[in-house]
Amino acid sequence: MKRWFPLVMVVLLVIGLLSGCGGTDTSTGENESSGQGEGTGGTKKDVTLSQMVSQGWTSDADEAISKKFTEETGITIDWQVTPADQYHDLLKTKLNAGEAPDIFWIQTNPFAIKTEIDPEKNCIDFSDEEWVRVMNLARLPAVSYNDKVYGLMLWPNSPEYVFVYNKTLFEELGITNPPTTYEEFKKDCGIILDKGITPIYEYVAAGWHHVLPFAQIGGRYEELHPGLYDELNNNKIKYADVPEMELALSQMKEFADLGYYGDDYMANTGEDAQERMATRKAAMLTANPGDIKQIKDDYPDCKDEFGLFLIPFVDNQTFPFNPNGPARFAYKNSKYVDEIKEYFNYITNKENLQYKLDNTPGMTNLDVTVDIEQHWLPQELELMDKIPKEKYITVLQSAVKYTNEQWMEIGKDIEGMYMNAMTPKQILENIDERRAKMAKAQGDPAWAQ
Repeated sequence: MKRWFPLVMVVLLVIGLLSGCGGTDTSTGENESSGQGEGTGGTKKDVTLSQMVSQGWTSDADEAISKKFTEETGITIDWQVTPADQYHDLLKTKLNAGEAPDIFWIQTNPFAIKTEIDPEKNCIDFSDEEWVRVMNLARLPAVSYNDKVYGLMLWPNSPEYVFVYNKTLFEELGITNPPTTYEEFKKDCGIILDKGITPIYEYVAAGWHHVLPFAQIGGRYEELHPGLYDELNNNKIKYADVPEMELALSQMKEFADLGYYGDDYMANTGEDAQERMATRKAAMLTANPGDIKQIKDDYPDCKDEFGLFLIPFVDNQTFPFNPNGPARFAYKNSKYVDEIKEYFNYITNKENLQYKLDNTPGMTNLDVTVDIEQHWLPQELELMDKIPKEKYITVLQSAVKYTNEQWMEIGKDIEGMYMNAMTPKQILENIDERRAKMAKAQGDPAWAQ
């Protein structure tokens, strides 16, 4: 991908940050005071909308808002929460069978939206809805196709999936600064392990989390090979041709072999991640900044301070910028199009956006144009401030075609690597093979030969 893409994204990101931090009010009076969905005042409807979502993408706050919506309108929201490792295939099956739920979520990506859900065939066009303006401009490409808006993304603008670390523990062990290179990282993990503490809490059983260290440092691959994203997207180079990608996987495997992920990382599900961090059973966790807030909220007796640092595999120091995230879409053949629009209007009004932010564990901000009270942590603002803007580069899965779509398959391959059943090179070759199949199925001209 050409360098202008990350730079354009940075400009849009800055706009979003200014809005979120209160530096500039990018909202309109209409967005704030229009009272979208704030009670219908009419007859309540005996309607049920099905809403299918992957585990981990929603929270109790979303369900509480939907219950309030039901009280005011009579429209019930039937939440269908599906395990993450089953969600993608189940949704595809339902869409192909013409039996999709009224509302469904996907992990958005402008490259993937056609292959994932074929929005022109399956989704309601929301382009003319007022709530579209609630989303910041940087989010719109991920929920749009052929200049029409099909989805609603309400997601934070935090540094996405960096390392949360126990700053107090580091200082006690004589680690004065978080690592910025692989060798520093390995050395620090050795010091921590020698004290009987698991350096990094990793959880492979969830199916998706252990892919992050490879993908979130995509900016480093691009930095070392300017134009790499563009070459990958035009089939001029393959994953298996990039030595730093193989190096990243090799370093991840070395960490596993050295015991830096602990003894149970293959069976870990992530459900006890905050507890492990709060009780010093683990020193680091690949997570979002909001996890610091969640640790403090859930374990008030924990007096340790926590900080953030970038994933330093392959000596990475690029900021993992990602304008994409989970988003809602609606089924074009639903019998309840008007009710779906009413629901989307309702959840995007100022009161409900504020409620979502205030009551979602681990969420410190929402990337919206509405002027709500954000809860940025000083740790995330500090990290964002010290990273030069030219190092804000889009993560691999959002910049390279046919990558995010095979996230769970990549996870299975990395799991195989950890079990000594696959090499880093074989993982990259598998990624290339799956990319080629997807590209040819979509008629991508770059794969025509």
